[in-house]
Amino acid sequence: MLTGAPDLDDVARLQAADVDGRLRLAAMTGAQVRAVDEAVREGVLAPLVDLRPRAVVLVVGGASASAAADLVVTTMAARIDVPLVVAGSLPGWIGPLDLVVLMGDDAGDMTFADAAARATRRRAELVVDVPLEGPLREAAGGSALDLSPRVPTPPEFRFVGHVVALLAVLGSLTTVRSTGPRVDLGALAQALDDEAAAAHPGNEVFHNAAKGLAARVADRSVAWAGDTPASTVIAGHAARSMYTIAGVSGVGCDLAQAVAGAAGRPVDTSGAPVDSIFHDPEFDGPVERPVRVQVITTPSSEWSVQQRISILPDADVVAIAGPAPRMPEPGRPDEVGDTPDDLVHLLVLSLRIEMAAIYLRLTGAR
Repeated sequence: MLTGAPDLDDVARLQAADVDGRLRLAAMTGAQVRAVDEAVREGVLAPLVDLRPRAVVLVVGGASASAAADLVVTTMAARIDVPLVVAGSLPGWIGPLDLVVLMGDDAGDMTFADAAARATRRRAELVVDVPLEGPLREAAGGSALDLSPRVPTPPEFRFVGHVVALLAVLGSLTTVRSTGPRVDLGALAQALDDEAAAAHPGNEVFHNAAKGLAARVADRSVAWAGDTPASTVIAGHAARSMYTIAGVSGVGCDLAQAVAGAAGRPVDTSGAPVDSIFHDPEFDGPVERPVRVQVITTPSSEWSVQQRISILPDADVVAIAGPAPRMPEPGRPDEVGDTPDDLVHLLVLSLRIEMAAIYLRLTGAR
């Protein structure tokens, strides 16, 4: 490995540095999904089966819950016949015909306690995806449907759990018409487990997608870009995860913004770039390197993304292994918008990105 590059294959060092057990915590993402699935099987959401709400109002708090709500709304709003409203506090028009879902990680946030108290007083149906304790438990008064996390997890690893909890709520509204396939939580949990197993520290970087991603973004200025609204949400989540977990700064944007940013930068006409193998920063000075763009996409869109990123001086496509990218068929337009299948791919990618951030933290790379 080149001098100064993080040694991602030093297993003993990685395990010794992981004093907080972050690799294990991230690997339990599949367990979060199974916990929600088990809660549904136990009948926690049974009161929603015959409910046809006027609106589903998502009261969110915290970055993970906010991104999760945005992802589900982006993917599902056009596929279900009920308005999905995201708010930072409970709207004043809430009534007995509405379904309120609280999403967050801080039970001490009085916004949740206020929302629970008012929703209960106005006889709205209430689902809680927040630790049900403290002032929130008192405000809910025992009337809330409890989807609080059963697997203790820090907020930075709760993104997928929040997404799955909201998917379970929408899936329980069986009297509300919806189109397209529903996400199979069991299959999603298995896919997440497979991704976590592949990202085990004992797997070398060439066979470990999380380590490979960490190596590509280490010591670089990075922009995370999405080619669709849903993948753009994941791009924003990637930038936040990298900063929260590893202290690595970056920006999340959509692919059009990334291309515009590259087009607006002056072209380096000073000659061929210095080969980094022979470059000595003490004598040659720092190397001017373009921003490396990590474009998040899904197997169904990978072909078109490869064509669009040709203008970028340094870009990678970040996607999970899937069916071979296909070219669009003439006269047969692709399905508009992100699909539930795309959602599964993006959630697995979110875990890969979180694991990559952990590896950067453990190696001290920035």
